Amino acid sequence: MLSGLELVIVLAAVCLGATVMGTVSFGMGLVITPVMLLFLEPQPSVVIANTLIGLLLCLVLFQTRRHLNLRAVGGMAAGGLAAVPLGVLALSNANSTLLRVTIAVIILALCLMALFNIRLPLARRRFAGPVFGFLASLSVTTLSIGGPLAAFYVMAQGWPASAMRASLAFYFLLANAAAFGFYLWAGLVDRPTLTNIGLLLPGLALGMGLSSLLVRRVDARVFRYIAIAVSAAGSLMLLAKELAGRF
Repeated sequence: MLSGLELVIVLAAVCLGATVMGTVSFGMGLVITPVMLLFLEPQPSVVIANTLIGLLLCLVLFQTRRHLNLRAVGGMAAGGLAAVPLGVLALSNANSTLLRVTIAVIILALCLMALFNIRLPLARRRFAGPVFGFLASLSVTTLSIGGPLAAFYVMAQGWPASAMRASLAFYFLLANAAAFGFYLWAGLVDRPTLTNIGLLLPGLALGMGLSSLLVRRVDARVFRYIAIAVSAAGSLMLLAKELAGRF
């Protein structure tokens, strides 16, 4: 269970991650997962991150509900739901060290893609919605870091910013709710995990409040760069910790 300085550090990461996600509807997992992995095992880290993200997305979806086009996001949502059982199965049986290193490497790769604004041309194809939805949900359920995959898809559609926020919030909320049910079924939700979620709620609430104040006042690019920097730093620290443990 988190306590002392560990709790303070993770609370700060949750606050920053919630502020970023409340502004752009993705990126919280990228910010908080590498930090939590410094103190917790991968399985509880992923469960905690996705639960907090789901709680935040309830507010984001409520704020953007008028801009949600269910028909447009339906294919991506269907693909996301199909991937949830596979993601939970992978999380339940993964090697902890391998999972930590995989998460760190993938986060660094996604940070580079976000930094250089790399677009994926396949995202405009007819079949792209279910495919991107499946891959993003598989990554989120297993690693809690698939947000950019879904974001790349909705950005490629040329939708207004409000529609993108609503679509991403609906998609991730649906996938995270299904994932939590499977986490319970797989025995991944225990008392220490629930306690940690409760301890981190103040950071989530503060981040939600900050995002509500800043979403219309601050350029979202600033938050993207902050999220990239924090995510990359956390991933590098995680890799350094794993390497140090081997020498």
